Amino acid sequence: MSPRPPKVQLLGLLPAILKPCGPACAQPFTNVSVEALIDEERRETPDLLRENSERAHELAERLVGEFGSRLRIEVVGLESPRGIWLGLRHRVGRGFAVIVDGRDVFRNPDDYTPVRKAVDAALAARGSAEG
Repeated sequence: MSPRPPKVQLLGLLPAILKPCGPACAQPFTNVSVEALIDEERRETPDLLRENSERAHELAERLVGEFGSRLRIEVVGLESPRGIWLGLRHRVGRGFAVIVDGRDVFRNPDDYTPVRKAVDAALAARGSAEG
């Protein structure tokens, strides 16, 4: 049996549109189209949340492009119960953070290289645990 792939958690204040069934689901679909609700949510989302969303999306794309199914990616809203716990545990504050396999924490990473190296190390550790 092979071990589970390393987990990469993208933690931050994120817009509801990234979360399953965000605020748009709570509004009745009377005469307003879904696109109108999405546009409204985009307009009303603060810049910080949009920036975090873009960072999370870009980082996830790079990780999936480079590592594919060899890792698990989890997007966690900082305001969720799990996000609050992770934020406190890893001392993340208000910003954006990447947590690789529960050990390596990158707060507001501007450079992909350290994250990639941490993922490589986590994969290597899992590979050596097999043999």
